[in-house]
Amino acid sequence: MWGRDTGGSELADSVAAQRRLRETWGRRSRGRRGGLQEDWWSPAVDAVCTAAVRGSGLAEACGRLGQARARAGMPVGEALDDLAALCDALGRPQPPIELVTALAEGWVDGGRCREDCRDPLTGLTTAAYLRTRLTELYRGGGPGGPHGGALGHRFVVVALPAGLDPWRRTARLIVLGHELGRFFSRGETLALLSRSRLAVLAPAATNLQERLRRLEDDVCAEHGACVRSRALPSSCAEALALIDDPGRAPMSGE
Repeated sequence: MWGRDTGGSELADSVAAQRRLRETWGRRSRGRRGGLQEDWWSPAVDAVCTAAVRGSGLAEACGRLGQARARAGMPVGEALDDLAALCDALGRPQPPIELVTALAEGWVDGGRCREDCRDPLTGLTTAAYLRTRLTELYRGGGPGGPHGGALGHRFVVVALPAGLDPWRRTARLIVLGHELGRFFSRGETLALLSRSRLAVLAPAATNLQERLRRLEDDVCAEHGACVRSRALPSSCAEALALIDDPGRAPMSGE
């Protein structure tokens, strides 16, 4: 027996509410991202709608959504736009930071090996890994002496402006981390130094300055971020200090 009829009515109302949310969310996501988006729906979408209507478990569902979007090959920026469309459909002015974090961590987790040294939010390597990489460079030899390998590299910092609210800072950090992977795909080390600073350890190739210029003009300017670079110093201790000092802002040509 079902008991009182209200139980069936409540279930029907819940299912109808989930369907309405899914349809509204889908329309607004298409409006933000454009295109037919035939692959927009996945079981994770229904899980998010169910959690939103029930009022519990939404962060966990957003983590599943992030994993699904990564496995489907959706860039992290588009996944965040999709989340913003969901919150718009729910009448929220912007996604809460816990949902942004859950989706971003799910996105990274959906597309990476679980045993690498990566920050779960951005997918970049950790500062600890960058320290190891720098130490290896200074240990190795190369043209110009025992530290020649290190002296042939530059240390690049991408810094977000101060004063951003947590949602905007996190969203921009995630997008910038993803974009760095497009500009530096030749074995450079990409790392997260803090929640407002990203770093690249790159060989001083002939076209590095041109890539940095395009990164600043095409990506960083949109997010209010600045790009600075310097040659690695002569000692490993000085190089490691660039990571440990969050106030350090290397300037081009140093």
